[in-house]
Amino acid sequence: MPELIKEGRFDNYLFPHLLLYLIEKRFTGELVLAFKRVKKAIYFQRGRMIFAHSNEKRFRLGELLIIRGKLTKKQLKVAQQMVDNNHPLGRVLLRLGFIGKEELLLGVKRQIAGILLSTFQWKEGSYWICPGKPPKRLAKLPLNATQLIFDGILQIKDKRWFEKQVGDPSVVLELDDNFMTGYRLLSYNEMVDLIITKIDGKRSVEQIISLMGRDNTFTTLQVLCGLLLLNLLKRKDIGN
Repeated sequence: MPELIKEGRFDNYLFPHLLLYLIEKRFTGELVLAFKRVKKAIYFQRGRMIFAHSNEKRFRLGELLIIRGKLTKKQLKVAQQMVDNNHPLGRVLLRLGFIGKEELLLGVKRQIAGILLSTFQWKEGSYWICPGKPPKRLAKLPLNATQLIFDGILQIKDKRWFEKQVGDPSVVLELDDNFMTGYRLLSYNEMVDLIITKIDGKRSVEQIISLMGRDNTFTTLQVLCGLLLLNLLKRKDIGN
C-alpha cells in the first residue's frame, strides 16, 4: 500500500485502506474523520484499534444502553450530572451501580463497532492522522480489528468499487500463508465458508464467481475483496 499523507480528503470508500494502513504501520495515535457535521475519532496503540468516538447521538453510550434495556433515562440523567474529564460516563455508571462491568464492556464494544461500521459507507470526507499517545482516560479495549474490517467491507454496496479492488477477473487466487491465523479471528457464515472452499490456487476470480452461481455474484465479489484486502488471499503469480 502506498504511503498516505497525514491529512487530506478522501472519496470512493477509502476508510478500510486507512485502517489497514495504520494497523500495518503499528501506528499509535488518533485517526480523525469528518464529513459534513459528523466527526469521528479512532484511537490506535501500536497498530491495535483500542477505542472510537463519534459526535453522532445514535452512537452515544447512554443512548445505546437505553435501547438495549440496560439503563433507564432517569438513571442516565443522574449519571450525566457527575460526568467530567476525569469521570467518563462508563466509570460513573459502574460507581453508581446502574450497570455491571460485563454490561459496560459489551455496550462500549457495540458503540465502537457501530461507529466503525457506519463509516465504511462514507464515499467522501476528510481525514487527519495524528501520532501521539492516546488519552489516559480512554478504556483500551481488545477489539477484533480483522472482524470489524471484514464486516465493514461487506456493508459496502458499490459493485464497481469491489470490481476495482479485486482487479483482473482472470487472475487466479490462492490462500495466503497467514490465512489460518486470520481465519481464526473471523466469524464466518455458511456462504463465506463455501466461497473459501472454491479457492484452490487454480481457479480464477471469474471461475469462483461462476461456481457460486449468478444469484451469489455480488456476495462472492464482496467476500473475495474483503479477504484480499485483509491479506488472507493473494493473487497467484503466473509462474507458479
